[in-house]
Amino acid sequence: MINGPLLRHTWRSQRVRVLVLALALGLWGFLMPVVYATFGRQMETLLRSGIVPDAFLRLLGADPFSLGGAVALGAVHPVALGLQLVYPVGFAAFAIAGERQRGTLEVLLSRPVSRRSVFATLLLAIAGFAAITTLAQVAGTVLGAAAYDVAGGLDAGALSFLALNTLALLVALAAVTLAASASSDRVAAPVAIGLVLVIGGYVLEVLGTIWPDAAFLQPISPFHYLRPLEILAGRDATTDPAVLVALGVAAVAFGLWRFPRRDLAAPT
Repeated sequence: MINGPLLRHTWRSQRVRVLVLALALGLWGFLMPVVYATFGRQMETLLRSGIVPDAFLRLLGADPFSLGGAVALGAVHPVALGLQLVYPVGFAAFAIAGERQRGTLEVLLSRPVSRRSVFATLLLAIAGFAAITTLAQVAGTVLGAAAYDVAGGLDAGALSFLALNTLALLVALAAVTLAASASSDRVAAPVAIGLVLVIGGYVLEVLGTIWPDAAFLQPISPFHYLRPLEILAGRDATTDPAVLVALGVAAVAFGLWRFPRRDLAAPT
């Protein structure tokens, strides 16, 4: 089902942007152990003094100035998520609907490639982009910890699982946004769906974190199923990737069903 020429073309056209994002996320990941090594012990004393409100500590993850807490905070910080979501949401929203809006989708579909193949190939490309940026952030974290002699505080298994959980989130969001793109003639609708999913989901997760009475809203958010502090602390978070995989599979199934049945002036 994967179309090799389309996959290679997509990678060639996006490789510079992906490299820039990977470098930026690698630098971000590098900074988290540096923050801990530089300020962590002093800030831990401040936190124990009780001067910082409990609600703020819950938002940061309860121990933001331990090594695991610093890495966890970096993983869910808006800067990191914004960089990570450029392709799963931004590129996915434009991938099909943008071609349709420009009138070039019909040219692509006039070639011997099925719509399902186009959808699957674009999703694989986006998943590859997400994997590269995720691994770059993890690599930056490891390098930063090694450079500041705190690498002993990192658990390789937990860090690997965090990368897998992050990738599951990104691919799930990509699948939803790409399915919306495959169902639209203009980019406005998939962009809006992607932004609502990301911004609305993030707000619900933060709101439930700082306001216990709103915690019942958190399971609605896809970000609720990325809990780096629990992962790095060795607490149970093993079912979270399964929820994200289920969301991604449902979105992929809808996209593969819907796209070939759309009324386009091209063969299916």
